[in-house]
Amino acid sequence: MSAPVTIPGGGDVVVDWRQSVAQSFRSEEVRSIAKVLASLEPGATSASKTMLAMRFEESIFKAASGLDDYRKTIQKRLKKLQKHYAKQQQKKAAGAGGGKEGGAGTGSSSGAGSDLMREKEMVLESELREKYGARMLYIAKHADRAVAATRQKSGEHKANVLQQHATNAKQWAVHIGLELPEECAASGQKFVRQERRDMEFLNKLKTYLETRVENIRSHIVKITDPDLFLEEALIKIDDVLLKEKVSEVFQKALKEADPDNPQFTEEQMKALIERMNAPVPIPRRNREGDRVRAAVARIEKVRAAAQALYTYMGLPLAGKTSFRGSMEKCHGVVMECLNELEGEYDNLVKELDDKDEEGKRIIQLEDAWNNPMQYAGAEGEETPSVEDAGANGGEPGAKRQRTGEAPSSGRVPMVIRSRLLLTPQRNAFPSLLPELKRKKATLIRSRHGTLVRMEFGKAFEMTIYFVPLLVTIRAMSTETVDEESSTSSSSAGGLRWPSLYQGLRPQNEGRAEGDGNASSKGDEGLHVLGVTGSRASLGHIAAKKLEYASAQATYALRRCFAETTVGKAAAAKTDFEIEILEAGALIRFLQLARSTYIPHWVDQEETG
Repeated sequence: MSAPVTIPGGGDVVVDWRQSVAQSFRSEEVRSIAKVLASLEPGATSASKTMLAMRFEESIFKAASGLDDYRKTIQKRLKKLQKHYAKQQQKKAAGAGGGKEGGAGTGSSSGAGSDLMREKEMVLESELREKYGARMLYIAKHADRAVAATRQKSGEHKANVLQQHATNAKQWAVHIGLELPEECAASGQKFVRQERRDMEFLNKLKTYLETRVENIRSHIVKITDPDLFLEEALIKIDDVLLKEKVSEVFQKALKEADPDNPQFTEEQMKALIERMNAPVPIPRRNREGDRVRAAVARIEKVRAAAQALYTYMGLPLAGKTSFRGSMEKCHGVVMECLNELEGEYDNLVKELDDKDEEGKRIIQLEDAWNNPMQYAGAEGEETPSVEDAGANGGEPGAKRQRTGEAPSSGRVPMVIRSRLLLTPQRNAFPSLLPELKRKKATLIRSRHGTLVRMEFGKAFEMTIYFVPLLVTIRAMSTETVDEESSTSSSSAGGLRWPSLYQGLRPQNEGRAEGDGNASSKGDEGLHVLGVTGSRASLGHIAAKKLEYASAQATYALRRCFAETTVGKAAAAKTDFEIEILEAGALIRFLQLARSTYIPHWVDQEETG
């Protein structure tokens, strides 16, 4: 329905809604209609149905009362057309089958009917392969990794359910003539194609594919490829936003959230798209400044894409039709820029790193979280962490380590404390002390327990506790650290560990924990993440990052100690054997810590 607009000095003028619909929007609808029409006729292509689709769309466009009515009518008529076509195919198949069963015809006519039925079955198989083949092959390729991740994260029951659904999808793929990828051979499962595939069997299979394949694939995509899942979700949301009522709700909500200067206009959207699609200058060889400028240009493209996404959601419905598909395009630009930045980051950091007098790289505070510790398995491969090993003692909210690698087949039990090594009231055996010295680690004793401390340049320090097994990574403090007083968090038994804000707060700041808004008196500034600012403003950001790095290191420490309880090590019974194994786990962790933050670390030789 067209809306009347009042013009000063005149009467109401009726504005036709069709004038605000972009031709690109209508062209996209025509292409969608042509694909549906082509799917109804075996051997037809969407290009051959374009003229028919244009006449179909034109008739609905002229008769519709609004954009919503236009889109609903197209969808309704296409569904009706598909339904009638399916019924006609079933009647033809039934007629061919009835003629065969009658037996009144000659042998040649019976053979012709059988050939016709077999041709229809082959056509249906081909349609199923074309429509569902790519999705089922994706399931087959990534199912094992998704099941393994589900088993680690959600338990055996949910993993078994997903495994059963994935197995069914693989079998369906074989039934319609698809060749499973090589990843399926490793599982040892064998799938055999059914020999007798008549129309009844294929129709039943089609029902399974229509109701289950997309759901199974969506679940596996969510686990194995979150970026693809987000992209597909944005495409679905884009279609929802083209409904008039939904668009009005979003527009109203966004304007209320930003009442001062809401920029929800087509002109603003065009300007953001131009910035988003701006070319990135190609860096010249051996020009460091060019590479930095290219990285900044990509960051600006990401910023423009985020603003374009926000602006698109606040546009009126007529404006959205001119920029249909913008959500998918914004996501594509962001992912492309982030991938490029990720590839350039290490090189840029190496070129911009500060060097000491010997030409060695100076360790920075951000190294603690930019290059977090990763546990390496017995064979040296990286093992993922999905256990709650990131609980980090008294540091609530510590993040867990998550990686995309397939988990190891063995189930390693969680170990949260040392059984004997450096526990309270127990002395360290002499052979451990030289190893600590070679790793430049210091053994510290207090009346509550024993701990090991390592320093990494002048940037940060790592403290290792044994009851419980816990690692804290903190900024180096210029103040003298008192084990009994200069701490903030405590656990049962009186054990204490440094505050997250150690070395990050102004020296004259009060001792209130986490107070980032205290007076800046004595705040000499903090340089981190490439930014220089006051400790009051940057301290809480660095503290959260250090909390994450501590959780990663805690997980690595606990996995090292967990290896002393499995395999041949589980046979150790005496205190001496257990302590030797735990000492080896500690040395292994210290080597991992040094090699993580100092790539070319060499143990220090004893002198004197």
